[in-house]
Amino acid sequence: MNKKQFGITLSAVVLGAIVSRADIIDTIQAAKSGQTVNVSGTYSVTRQCNVPDGVTVTGPATFNFNNAGNGFVPGNNVHLNSLTVSGVNHPGIYIFGKSGCVINSCIGKGNKDTGIQIQGTGANNNTIQFCQGIQNADSAGGNADGFACKFSSGTGNVFKNCDAHQNSDDGYDFAAAGAPVTVNNCSAYSNGNWNGKTGNGCGFKMGLSGYPGEAHHYNSCIAHNNTAGDTGSGFDSNNNTGGCVLTTCHSYSNKQADRLQNCVLNNCTMQQ
Repeated sequence: MNKKQFGITLSAVVLGAIVSRADIIDTIQAAKSGQTVNVSGTYSVTRQCNVPDGVTVTGPATFNFNNAGNGFVPGNNVHLNSLTVSGVNHPGIYIFGKSGCVINSCIGKGNKDTGIQIQGTGANNNTIQFCQGIQNADSAGGNADGFACKFSSGTGNVFKNCDAHQNSDDGYDFAAAGAPVTVNNCSAYSNGNWNGKTGNGCGFKMGLSGYPGEAHHYNSCIAHNNTAGDTGSGFDSNNNTGGCVLTTCHSYSNKQADRLQNCVLNNCTMQQ
């Protein structure tokens, strides 16, 4: 199926099915578990895309959501590959209470909330890998992060090989997560201000006071040059008493020293 829009050729193919719908959101939402929707080009859409359980959407493709409430909202066991998501009023890719999702090589950019976010009871065993959260900014500046896993999220959530930069608030925010999150080989830099909006600007915000289950693990992560925000620590436990563990992590050239209450450090070089 090919569609011309704004001079750009848009295409979508569902493997294993004949697609008759012209609207890309309808095409994706009509797919069945086990099917792959291949997308390419640039799509201009105005409503959120609810990806059904077990469906894979594969680019490369760019989706401009034009101030839609949410962007991609995956069901259980959804795979999203090589998608750039922008222009969303809330998180660009929003895993809310779902499990088993893999978000691979995607970019959450230019949204009015966090680029890619995991949230809610039942959000278990999701993997965000080789992704970027970049240039997201909310109206007040203090809420749009590159990545987030927060507000009663479940067990087994992993971020690996991701980069968060130039967001109005933090690179990664795990405030009020319901269970430990694992972060491997991720970086956070130049956060704290974007598009004239300013937030805390920490590289890795590692929890929140009053949530003792937040014993997050960070392995080979780097935070640097987070200087544009109000606080701007590379790693900030944010009064989390859960006991985060940092192994071979490095922090330098941030606005202020790392805040590492109740943290265990293994072979790290941290900003004092």
